[in-house]
Amino acid sequence: MRHRISLLVLALGASLAGNAGAHANERGLDRRNFDPEVPACVDFYLYGNGGWIKSNPIPPEYSTWSIGNEMRERNLRLLRQVLEEAATQDAAPGSSARKIGDFYASGMDEAAIEKAGYEPIKADLAAIDALQDNAAVAALLMQWHARGIQPLFGFGALGDLKDSRMAIGYATQGGLGLPERDYYLKDDAESAALRARYRAHVQRLFELVGIPAADAGVQAGWVLELETRLAKASLDKVAMRDPGNYYNIQDVAAAKRHTPHFDWRAYFDALGLDGLERFSLAQPGFFREADQLLAELPTAHWQAYLRWNLVDGAAPYLSNTFVEQDFAFNGRTLTGAKELRPRWKRVMDATSSQLGEALGELYVARTFPPEAKAKGLALVQDLQAALKARLSELDWMGDDTKARAMEKFATFTPKIGYPDTWRDYSALRIQPGRYADNVRAGIAFEARRDYARIGKPVDRGEWGMTPQTVNAYYNPLQNEIVFPAAIMQPPFFDPAMDDAVNYGAMGSVIGHELMHGFDDQGSKFDARGNYESWWGEQDRERFEARARQLVEQFNRYVAVDGLRVNGELTLGENIADLGGLLVAHDAFRTTRQAREGRPIDGLTPDQRFFLAYAQSWRRSYRPEALKLQVNTDPHSPANFRVIGPLSNMDSFARAFGCKDGDAMVNPVAARVRIW
Repeated sequence: MRHRISLLVLALGASLAGNAGAHANERGLDRRNFDPEVPACVDFYLYGNGGWIKSNPIPPEYSTWSIGNEMRERNLRLLRQVLEEAATQDAAPGSSARKIGDFYASGMDEAAIEKAGYEPIKADLAAIDALQDNAAVAALLMQWHARGIQPLFGFGALGDLKDSRMAIGYATQGGLGLPERDYYLKDDAESAALRARYRAHVQRLFELVGIPAADAGVQAGWVLELETRLAKASLDKVAMRDPGNYYNIQDVAAAKRHTPHFDWRAYFDALGLDGLERFSLAQPGFFREADQLLAELPTAHWQAYLRWNLVDGAAPYLSNTFVEQDFAFNGRTLTGAKELRPRWKRVMDATSSQLGEALGELYVARTFPPEAKAKGLALVQDLQAALKARLSELDWMGDDTKARAMEKFATFTPKIGYPDTWRDYSALRIQPGRYADNVRAGIAFEARRDYARIGKPVDRGEWGMTPQTVNAYYNPLQNEIVFPAAIMQPPFFDPAMDDAVNYGAMGSVIGHELMHGFDDQGSKFDARGNYESWWGEQDRERFEARARQLVEQFNRYVAVDGLRVNGELTLGENIADLGGLLVAHDAFRTTRQAREGRPIDGLTPDQRFFLAYAQSWRRSYRPEALKLQVNTDPHSPANFRVIGPLSNMDSFARAFGCKDGDAMVNPVAARVRIW
């Protein structure tokens, strides 16, 4: 239930989410968050956030704790009220309010869930048991993919990289139960121990569906062996940042020759795409190996693999023995969380996932009036003006490439708050008292909606995040920057606060998303959103040389236990952080507050701007969660998202009187200048 395709959407943060704690400030800067014992020019992240870190331990149910946690916790309380009202009111049958109410109520009906046990997946388990050969395995994979359950590989709709106006299908590597391919391939003691715990986890879930312990252990070994072969054939996380590695257009006949044991025509027929003739068979080496596994492995091994994918995906929505075992590995082991989150929060997340825009419509009505949308758009326009000025003044880019950059700039589309047209959930059937079935119905509904987009013009009004999501993103195929209502809230954005705080926090978010259009990935897409080179050769070389400096800077940062940040994996986000902060500061310098320069609470406007930026990244990690982020996430840890860009900015050094040789001032030769 958790395997879905996700391509080429560049987001602001690594899950800006969590729980609130002591003095969670909803208005501007809070001096209690500072740590005056740490000099600003030594570690500005701790200078701005050290007091908050000391006073706000991570709650036991979370693995990280941040400003996004504070905001999301506030949202959770509001959404709980919305959902409980929807669950008890007599809404019209078939209405969105009735559906979200029934969905939420079914997830809160713990007695019914306990009574059902794993009954919701017994029919699928029986179908696995009945498989006679690997041709039947392939057929069952097709049936599951039609329902949105995607073992082995992912498939979904996305704009054509060469013609972004039209949506096409992309088949992409997948099929792994551990977070990333390297978890299977590293031979150090810690990685080996984690694989052993993973195998034990697989075995335990098998036992929970009635498989004797000895057999469950054998089958868990088969699962790990199969996934290890898939991992060896998978591209690594850095290669997966290259858009070119998603584009391998094949007709159905050619794809069938590439994977002779998997019939793509039958697959598309199962998905209701009987007229589909061309799609992207991305990462062809992965599919070659997957096909080889279909040819070589005994059917029993495939049955174990399918059984594992079924139980693993369903576990969070079954009875408590399954939920606790799922948390034991995916929560406690992988992220370091100490306690399972309360049921109401887990059910709320599931409701938001399956009926996101239905819930979002109710959320927006309570939190985001039209005037808030207008003010947000005005701030975006200020940042766009600053970016245009910065692009026009670049001294390392030639005139022809600069003209193309301006052409791309002119096509930026901002989306603020919520979509103009809400998603229609009339075809989704929600049944009272059947939580796991409702989750599966939501997944199947979304899969059908996604598959139906293939071969049609891209709907440019569609959103990739719900309004209640505390995050933002850039979509290179539509050259759009998207800011859900939930992030346009205090303390990120508050019209009651001074401009320094708004521009330092929300302005830097907007600048970050704008700069994704010109980072190492986004810069490979033209003004129409097509994957096409628009750079002069020398300009690209200059850009990459400057970007290489940023890679080297972040490669030097040690996150935890000797584990270093991967400068190549995080390059796009680091470019966006640096460029976005520069653009936000440029925009702020045009405001009346900046021009007048009067201190507030003993801080100059520039100091307030940079402190607002630093406090927007306040975050604490458990060691396990920090390792997981460094190993898998294209976003750098929060402290380096402050230290890294600021140490390259002359304006920051001036604001706090930092000198050459200070830790927060990069040497002149190593100071990164890109945008």
